[in-house]
Amino acid sequence: MKLLLALFLGSFQILHAQNRYHYKADLLHIKDDKVAVQLITPTISEQEIVFSFPKVIPGSYNEKNFGKFIDDFIAVDKDGKKLKTNKLNPNQYLISNASTLASISYLVNDTWDKPDKDFIFQPGGSNIEAGNNVVMNNHAFYGYFEGYKKLPVEIAVTKPAQFFASTHMEVVHSSAEQDILKAPDYLYLVDNPVIYSIPDTTSFMIGNTAINICCVSVNKKVTSRQLAGYIKPVAESLDKFFGGLPVPSYQFLFYFDDVDNMGKKNMGNGYGALEHSYSSLYYLPEMPYEPRLKSTVLGIVSHEFLHILTPLNLHSEEIEAFDFISPKMSKHLWLYEGVSEYFSNLVQVQSGLITEKEFFGKMRKKISESEKFGNFSQTLMSEHVLEDEYKEKYSSVYSKGALTAMMLDILIRSKTSGAKDLKSVIMELTKKYGPGKPFKDNGLFAEIIKASHPDVRPFIDDYIVGDKPLAYAEFFAMVGYDFNEFKKTSVYFISKTISLGYNEENKTFMITEIDRNNALGIREGDELLRIEGNVLTDENLEQLWGEYIEGNTAHSEVTLTVRRKNNEKELTGKLYRGHLEQHNTVDRIVGVGTTQGQLLRELIQFRKPAN
Repeated sequence: MKLLLALFLGSFQILHAQNRYHYKADLLHIKDDKVAVQLITPTISEQEIVFSFPKVIPGSYNEKNFGKFIDDFIAVDKDGKKLKTNKLNPNQYLISNASTLASISYLVNDTWDKPDKDFIFQPGGSNIEAGNNVVMNNHAFYGYFEGYKKLPVEIAVTKPAQFFASTHMEVVHSSAEQDILKAPDYLYLVDNPVIYSIPDTTSFMIGNTAINICCVSVNKKVTSRQLAGYIKPVAESLDKFFGGLPVPSYQFLFYFDDVDNMGKKNMGNGYGALEHSYSSLYYLPEMPYEPRLKSTVLGIVSHEFLHILTPLNLHSEEIEAFDFISPKMSKHLWLYEGVSEYFSNLVQVQSGLITEKEFFGKMRKKISESEKFGNFSQTLMSEHVLEDEYKEKYSSVYSKGALTAMMLDILIRSKTSGAKDLKSVIMELTKKYGPGKPFKDNGLFAEIIKASHPDVRPFIDDYIVGDKPLAYAEFFAMVGYDFNEFKKTSVYFISKTISLGYNEENKTFMITEIDRNNALGIREGDELLRIEGNVLTDENLEQLWGEYIEGNTAHSEVTLTVRRKNNEKELTGKLYRGHLEQHNTVDRIVGVGTTQGQLLRELIQFRKPAN
């Protein structure tokens, strides 16, 4: 790699890139998971200039310090002489005699391979695997000069001939081994990640929007065509939900990793995605049980895709002019993440991708998830999310934030007799603002109240600005559901503990984590074939398991057919009797009132957006 840097530095006849950043990145000669980068600099008028790598990035609400992953930073003048540089902090370099600056060179480290205190969640980091793939989150590869963020950027990428660039950015294929990536400014560059890989891609049209899917699957267990089958109904549903998707194209960038290796890489931080205006980047496990894979993909994709609404088309000045070193955070994470998470579930139930029961089951789960965060002001948390007191509360946006959005939606529908809802309010505001017109952070609530109903103000004051506990019982009752913090139910059960696993080799379900002394004599590892004579399938598994195994309130005896050591056995017996203690239950009220029933139907049924 030192040789590569010497090659970069040996070409001293470097002309300034004038009014643009002209980067070069070498993916063809990767060594030790490091990429050599050179910048032919724009003309700098100052005698001293600060070159920065992001400390914080949009959409990820804690410090990343990407400068920690940069090695061998060197600045030279037009004669090839090194200029004095002073590293001010992990992310910034002060360059002296900057008016003579001609080029900068450095090495970019792979962030995925550092399972330590500097760990960066994969969707926001970089993966560098020579000859295999490069996940290029541009904020991890390229820096900028303070005061020069609005200059255009061009990146000449030298790459293996078989590599293809999946990205929303403009890509000029200058040769089989070189691409030119183009961005109008640094913020746009950061907003558009790239995956370089041997291509597995699928595309389709939804209305006037091109949907492009890139898939990297470590063990080739997931394909882009398979993902397209999952995503197309979601995209169609969102097109219907919005009355047309508000973007000309969208990129889904997927990286599926080996399940056994993920824990080593991410320090137990799970999996997920990072949204961008016209794309989203996913780091997910190769799940052997396809219905679980599909459910996981649908849940995450529908959320990330919804960011084409917020923050792309509705965002504050703090996001429009994002400061990568000392950002001023918006107060409205409840909007960007909470409303997006709620809408991601709402669009699925309205389009029939999930059932009413599944929708309210997801909301119930969010109640339990939100409890660990306690009561706090959501705007205060958002504004101070980078500080120690609040940063651990960030993930509450996906639970408490989504529940807040649901309640606000119910309230608006109720107060306007169904004439308006949260979606129509947000859509009205996106038309007033849009991608290039931010709102003032302190003025958003007045805009929402004006677009909905005056009685929305006390809700905002109590539950979003204030720290009042969310009134679950009141709002669920408005749509005919009964909320109980604690509920005790008489049930029949086989064992105090029982779980169901999946045998990938045999494509069968197997019993795990069961007490040895159980009611039917089931053994650990028995393959479950039938329940009460019903052959288990992907379609009936949840219903049969819920009725006869988990939450059985009606069947005192049950017959299971299992396979044990290649022999089928029919296990029949009387079940134990006991009580199931449940926390935060949400159950549909029998004989719901007319008003409640109407509001429920309006909530979970699709309504065409107003023009």
